[in-house]
Amino acid sequence: MEKVERKLIAKEIELGFLSVPTSFRKNLPKDKTRLSFSLDDKVKELAYNPLYGRVFGLTDYYRKNNASPKDIVDIEKSGDNQFRLTFHKTTEQVKKLESITTDEAKELIDVSELSSQVKGNIVEERIGHLILLYGQGLLNVYKPISDIEGIDLIVVKKGIFQPVFIQVKGRYNLRGKDNLQIGVSTKSFEAHHTFYVVGAYFDPQKMDLHEYLVFIPSTTFKKSAVIVNRGKVNEKYVLTSPLSPGYSGKYSDFIIKKENLVNEIFDKFREIEQYLK
Repeated sequence: MEKVERKLIAKEIELGFLSVPTSFRKNLPKDKTRLSFSLDDKVKELAYNPLYGRVFGLTDYYRKNNASPKDIVDIEKSGDNQFRLTFHKTTEQVKKLESITTDEAKELIDVSELSSQVKGNIVEERIGHLILLYGQGLLNVYKPISDIEGIDLIVVKKGIFQPVFIQVKGRYNLRGKDNLQIGVSTKSFEAHHTFYVVGAYFDPQKMDLHEYLVFIPSTTFKKSAVIVNRGKVNEKYVLTSPLSPGYSGKYSDFIIKKENLVNEIFDKFREIEQYLK
């Protein structure tokens, strides 16, 4: 009979459910029902919700086995609508040294309860820290009290009294394998030669920004982005681009390693200095 293993996370143990791995769900019904499970040689009927792929009613089972995150539960089909769960304790040493997969990271980092503002702030702060850390003490970063103009960060170089303005668009998921898609409301977007857009993906496995990001002048962004919902209240400029150095499309010149963001900003300040002379 087919068998698959599930590595437990804290949320499952706390709430008493088990997330069935996607590859195994074909063995379970497509409708909500109660299924027969063998738990340590005891048979018990448990509720199954196919929408979320979760089996409920395992609080006592986890408590009996003193379950903790990263312990393993084998799920095995033993007959028609009959299944067996086998618990395996993972040693503390293995738990400490073992890295998590991308899929596990996405589960552990549950951003569904976070507001868009909070998620945006996280990415903005990471970008701000990058600028400060690589800025060699020459750059300072400020946040406006209000962002009604779409400006998230104001970058100032010592001795230059003309800042660079940045709008940060952060994403916590990619489209397809590695496509970053960012959208900006056309109503609040005013292009200017000192205004730039940063598009960044927060990688849940690394708990940090992706290795590559988009850094594009607002004037170019406005010209090259696709307009969606044209004529509607939620009309947007949308940019879609792979976060890959091998990409050769229209945004390839604006895909950079995150460590090079400061070098790009220094280049912009050199251009500004030419204007100010």
